[in-house]
Amino acid sequence: MAENKIKITWYATASVRIEAGSSQLLIDPFFPFTDSGVRVAADAYEGCSHILVSHGHFDHISSISGIVRSDSAVYCTKTPCRSLLRMGVSRDNLHLIRAGSAFSVGDFRITAYKGKHIRLTAWDIVKAVFSRRVWQNRKGIIRKLMTITSCRERKESLCYLIEACGKRILILGSLALDEDTVYPENADLVFFPYQGSKELCKIASGIYEKLRPKAVLLTHFDNTFPPFSSEIDTSGIEEYLKDRADVYKLPHGGSFRI
Repeated sequence: MAENKIKITWYATASVRIEAGSSQLLIDPFFPFTDSGVRVAADAYEGCSHILVSHGHFDHISSISGIVRSDSAVYCTKTPCRSLLRMGVSRDNLHLIRAGSAFSVGDFRITAYKGKHIRLTAWDIVKAVFSRRVWQNRKGIIRKLMTITSCRERKESLCYLIEACGKRILILGSLALDEDTVYPENADLVFFPYQGSKELCKIASGIYEKLRPKAVLLTHFDNTFPPFSSEIDTSGIEEYLKDRADVYKLPHGGSFRI
């Protein structure tokens, strides 16, 4: 029955809503830059008062200050907490957590695991900042750079295991795993944020082999903060996974149930 299933809605970037019964969680809500071709409705994130932050980069936290209400609870580590305070989010809305934290939100049981951000070298950053695409779209570039660099990750990425309705969903904040952390295997669904490297298929297939989930949701492959982001070709990982696990690649605002 549909009421016994979890509903997953992907909006853009890493922004996902998870619903089970009357309980809801919002993951890394983000409104794309206005010059992106991706559109997220202004009211898309309404009605969800519990927000999980995977890490402190701008495309995971910079829209939260416009979303929170007096009854909102934002769960995050120290660095995004400081960034959100600076953005005007009330301390009353912020709940500090760390790897190992376990708590419940309605019908959800949530466990935080130490995560890892996909490796971005100094050369990768220099190439991105001084690329032809950036130069051709340089209008407002200083403001965008200030927005991006004002939000830090500081090796505080988290992964979340969400348990509800007899299902287990593992949320990766970035496409990387901490080498010293034992993650849940054979989850019903794992989120793969597919952005940040020239070797995404190799990285993602390695993560699949370690976790062996029943299904994968691809996120973050879209161009939501141009000119620093780009639309990523996911055909390689889709081909790799087609005989191994179910693969969900949704349109913006698309949903499915597990």
